[in-house]
Amino acid sequence: MAKKQSEKYSPKEDEIKAMRVCWKNDLAYVIQPVQNSKMYYVIKFQISDNLIVHKLIENKIEVEFTEYEASKKVMELYTQHSKRFSK
Repeated sequence: MAKKQSEKYSPKEDEIKAMRVCWKNDLAYVIQPVQNSKMYYVIKFQISDNLIVHKLIENKIEVEFTEYEASKKVMELYTQHSKRFSK
């Protein structure tokens, strides 16, 4: 039986540019593993003060993602926020 390879999300060029815009504006997203699980949280923080962190919460529940989904969600958030900074 062959092992299933885990999928890795590869950001597109426009997503990388959006990420750079957010970094310049003191905003970063990372994925953090959930303890004793193969799931991940999406974490938002200010680069200048990385002690203040915020987990992605939907409907008052901390959302857990697979690694691929978490990476994709981070890129979506970077793209969304870069538009706000570009105005």
